[in-house]
Parts: sequence; C-alpha cells; structure tokens
Amino acid sequence: MLFSILPRYISRNFLYNFSFLLFLLLFIVYIFDFVEILNRGADHNAALSDMLKLGLFKLPLVGQIILPFAVLFSAMFTFWRLNKTSELAVMRAVGTSAVQFTIPMIFAALCLGIFATTVINPVSALLLKKYEVQQNNVFEKTSKLVSLSENGLWLRQEAGKGYALLNTRDLNPKTWMTGDMVIFEFDNDNNLLRRIQADQAVLKDGHWTLVTVEIFSGRPRPMTLPEYDYPTPLTPQDITDSFSTVEVISFWKVRHMIKTLKATGFSTERLEVYYHSLLAKPFFFAAMVLLAAAVSLRHARQGGTSFFVLTGVFVGFLIFFSDSVLQAFGISQRIPVFLAAWTPTLVSLLLGMSILLKLEDG
Repeated sequence: MLFSILPRYISRNFLYNFSFLLFLLLFIVYIFDFVEILNRGADHNAALSDMLKLGLFKLPLVGQIILPFAVLFSAMFTFWRLNKTSELAVMRAVGTSAVQFTIPMIFAALCLGIFATTVINPVSALLLKKYEVQQNNVFEKTSKLVSLSENGLWLRQEAGKGYALLNTRDLNPKTWMTGDMVIFEFDNDNNLLRRIQADQAVLKDGHWTLVTVEIFSGRPRPMTLPEYDYPTPLTPQDITDSFSTVEVISFWKVRHMIKTLKATGFSTERLEVYYHSLLAKPFFFAAMVLLAAAVSLRHARQGGTSFFVLTGVFVGFLIFFSDSVLQAFGISQRIPVFLAAWTPTLVSLLLGMSILLKLEDG
C-alpha cells in the first residue's frame, strides 16, 4: 500500500534529502546572485536592503530551474544510502521489487511537481514582477511594456519631463500598424498633462505617425490634426523583447494571456511552450526519480557504482540541455509545441523505466 510504513519511510527519506539539498543549492545561488547585484549596485549607490530584496525576489525563479536537479540528486542519494545500509537488500529479500520501493518516491515527486506548478510558479511570477519594479527603481531603468490585457497593449516611454502611456488594441506585429491609439502624458508627479487620440498609428524610426489626431490638453475644444509625428524611443525589437519574459505570468493566467496575445496579433508559441512545460513538470520530476533509480540500484558489491552515478548526473544535464534546445525549436515554430515541451519528459520516463525493468530481478 502507498501509505503503509515502508512507502512512508522511503518517501520521508527522499523528501528530507530533497529539502536539504534544495536549501543548500538555493543558498549557494543566492550568495552568487547577491554578489553580482552588489557589484551592479555599487555604481548606483543602492541601499543594502534593496539589493537583499532583489536577490530574494529572484530566488523562486532560480529555484524552479534547479528543482529537477534537486529531485534527481536527492533521489540518487536516497537510493545510494538505502543501498549502502543494505536496506534495499532486506526489502528485496522480503519480496519487495525495485518498482515497488520506487513508486513512493515517484508519487512524492509528482506531488512536488504539482506543487511547483500550481503554487511555486504563481509566487515566483509575482515576486519576479516585484523584482523588475525594484530593479528599475534601484538601477534607474524604465519599464517599457506595462501590461497586456483585454484593453489591449500598454506601453510606457519617456516624454519630456515625465512619461507617456500608449494604449492600442490591434497592433499588427508585421507592419507595426494599428487602427486606434490613445496616448496619456503624465508629469513626474503622475498628473495627467494631455491625451492624444488617433484613428491610425504606424511605428517608424524614432516616432509614431498618427493619422486623424485629436489632442486634449485642457482647452474647451480638442486640437485636431490630419497627421502628427509623436516621438518615441521604442523600436519593434523593444516591444517584441517585452514578451520574452514569460516567467512573470502565473500558471493560472497563461491560457488567458495566450488568448489575449492571439487577439492582439502577436505570436503565442513562446507562451504555449511555457504552458505545456509547466503541465509536464510533475511527470518530468517523476522521470528524474526513475533515472535516479536506474543508476543507483546496482548493488555495491558488484562495483561500478560511481560510474553509474556519474552517468546519471551526465544524463540529467543532457536532458536539461535538450529540453532548452527543443523549447527553442518550438518557439521558432520548427517543431510542434507539444513535441517541444513533452519530448524530454516522455523520453526520460521511457528511458528510466526500461533500464529499471532491465535491472529488476524479482
């Protein structure tokens, strides 16, 4: 039974090793990341507390990257320790197969994957948004893309002694032309200075060409112009790059964002690959346990344990690398999205299960 004494004992050992290893890896990553932020902050006279917050805000994002490695290495260590203390030999002697004492760890890994997707990812997205805001304040950067919602695309740019917010609903990313555009200009105290409405806008080199323009600036009647060039530092590449950070989008909001992007006219492949990779994460964690079992269940007296462990580490990094490459292929539309997101998980599951069944002796 999954919740009997033996499965609970194996799962408890695995989760304890996982927690310790994850904490250790996060601590090391935080130290290196904080040193890098400290070097950047030295040129901006940033406060120490602000730089500490920056490192903490970014930590959950890094944690999602190292989670599969933490699952793999903690599962390998758990199997190695049970093997070294002959506990696995005792389990086999009483008729417990390798698959049976691997299932509790697989179940624990699945639960960790579900928790990572449904809880850690939304928290990470929220903190990453705070990280970007804090980074803009500390390093005096200007955020360009404000949001993408049902109201369309919102862009932010510098405008005189203040800033401007640009809103458009149907921007064509191929021609960079839009049917309607509204521009709100604010001063540095967030007071509205004027509002500009245009029936058509085209992004060109250094300016937006607005057609059929109305300018509201506190006068009784708006100023009307047939055409108006509104200066902008934004480029098509700036707007496109604003969509590259998909990690700021929570798992629970990805589907809605994909629909919004499709309505706006932008490519959704990056978001779709991201969404499917989140769905595959629990099964990917389970695959890491299977790979760990495949390389760690060799009896110590047979020798070659170190070689198999190193092989497992190499395979883990190879799968991680192939996952990144396939996702890049999926984003560039060279292979289907489903194939790009699920292939590493399915291959890892099949590889781990096949090796485990081959090693199974009863």
